[in-house]
Amino acid sequence: MFKFIVSVLLLSTSMLVHAIDYYISQSSGNDNNSGLSSLSPFQTLTRVNSLSLSAGDSVLFKSGERWEGMLWPKGSGASNAPITISVYGLGTKPIIDGDGYQASILLFNDEHYVISGLELTNQASHSSNGVTKKLGGFGNCENSWGSGRDVRFGIKVVASNRSLEQFTFSDLAIHNIFPTPDTPEGEGTTCTKQGHNTTLKNQGYGIKFESQSNADANNFFTISDVVMDNITVSQTGHYGVWIKPLGGSATALYKHDNITVRNSLFLNTGGAGFVPTRASNVLVENNVFDGSGSSLDPRMYARGSGTWPFDSDNVVIQNNVLMNAKGPLDSYGVHIDYNNTNVLVQYNFSYNNEGGFVQILGANVNSGYRYNISVADGSRVKGVNGATQDGRIFNVSSYCNINSGCASTGSFIYNNTVYVPSSISPKISFQRGSGEIQFYNNLIYVQQGGSPLHTFLSNQGVQYDIGNNLFYPESAFSLASGLTQNAIYTDPKLQQPGSDLASGYELLSGSSAKNAGAVIAGSFNSLNYSQNNGGLDFFGNPVPEGGSPHIGAYNGTAGVNAPMLIAPFVILLAGILTRIAVRHKKD
Repeated sequence: MFKFIVSVLLLSTSMLVHAIDYYISQSSGNDNNSGLSSLSPFQTLTRVNSLSLSAGDSVLFKSGERWEGMLWPKGSGASNAPITISVYGLGTKPIIDGDGYQASILLFNDEHYVISGLELTNQASHSSNGVTKKLGGFGNCENSWGSGRDVRFGIKVVASNRSLEQFTFSDLAIHNIFPTPDTPEGEGTTCTKQGHNTTLKNQGYGIKFESQSNADANNFFTISDVVMDNITVSQTGHYGVWIKPLGGSATALYKHDNITVRNSLFLNTGGAGFVPTRASNVLVENNVFDGSGSSLDPRMYARGSGTWPFDSDNVVIQNNVLMNAKGPLDSYGVHIDYNNTNVLVQYNFSYNNEGGFVQILGANVNSGYRYNISVADGSRVKGVNGATQDGRIFNVSSYCNINSGCASTGSFIYNNTVYVPSSISPKISFQRGSGEIQFYNNLIYVQQGGSPLHTFLSNQGVQYDIGNNLFYPESAFSLASGLTQNAIYTDPKLQQPGSDLASGYELLSGSSAKNAGAVIAGSFNSLNYSQNNGGLDFFGNPVPEGGSPHIGAYNGTAGVNAPMLIAPFVILLAGILTRIAVRHKKD
């Protein structure tokens, strides 16, 4: 055993001793230099792409400078010695402009990478003088023949011959990612599903993690241990970040695992901000999603929720601000797509999302929303601006891409606070075949002067457990009878209804919502979170497991709140970041 430990230590030390730092400068570099110091840097991406990198190596770009083309580093790091791609010197982030190649940065069957401190963009033409810009060795149908014509990325991570792990991306600015499919070409005719027309103009993605499994050969690959921290993704044709397995439904049992997105800003993405597909143990926290489903650019998809999981397990979405989602369908702050297990949406501030606040689709297990605040969600009107569905503050359906639908088990919606201004009239809709729905302790406050909110509770294929919800004022609702169980209709006395700050939805002294909720029992097995009244409310106040809780997302005592946790800070951060982004755009 002693010899084994010594061997491991020697191997680790050897790896660190042989680690190399490579420096790249556009202004003072030369590819004939050694590249081993800031005084003798390389110059081009081509030279960097020719390196065989090893564990612990670093590739450092000089701040304030710009490169055009695709950075494709070769080689894998190790778990204790990842390969680093970052910056040296003082100043603004170095820019890697993908210049029409498929990605600004490509990681192809290599792993253990840390990438930080860079700015990435990619919207130039995919061809130059009629020649498609491609790098050899990255082609075939799955990679659109290596071209950026039909699809484009800021960063693309591909696992096509093995599973990959450990990727940390931080302090990145990724923006303006659009393909250029307006010049059809004759190549790739065997991959007609990729298309050869301008309808693909929105296939631009900030970051994509893509596995390419082959079920026929029984080869299944995943990407695991991913952390994205303090990144900004804006102005993309479609998703901001996408976790995507290829290989058909057989990949469902092989989840991408241990995925974290935190402290990041997704601003004006053409589709959703973050989409985990067939992933497990996913944590989405302390982020701002602003303007998903954007149509600011005609190349954008123009539809999308802030974030939504699909066919994923053990997902926690918490302490985020989700605002201004747009589009004719979906376009909620968070929506839970179908085939998920254990999705917990809690402590989020949802604001002005056209589609609505809560959407749970079919074939989900033990998934739902608790202790969130929703303000002005669900403004969409069917038939207006191409909308195919009205806005809904609560929408539960059996949709699962099967005509007969799929029932869910254990769907829960409790202790949320919702404010509806008089200018909009969203619906509450629990649809046929939705399965089990638990709906308790929700506070819905409607500003007087608008049209009554319509509610629909199907009596076919739905098992309801409903009670102790507050609807104020009663005249503002057309309530289905199933919603009236132990309902309260008196003024909950919110601090400042209509405020765009979370503090406006605390309860004043004498509120009828205090201690009027039902105890929620049960367990939630995702990342050790508990699905019951025990724990914390939106504001960080304790919610005792025994005794009746308040109705809504607040469980404190007026004037004696526990220290505010991350959610209010993120709301403040949202305003700051949005103002910065707007100012940057004007400049």
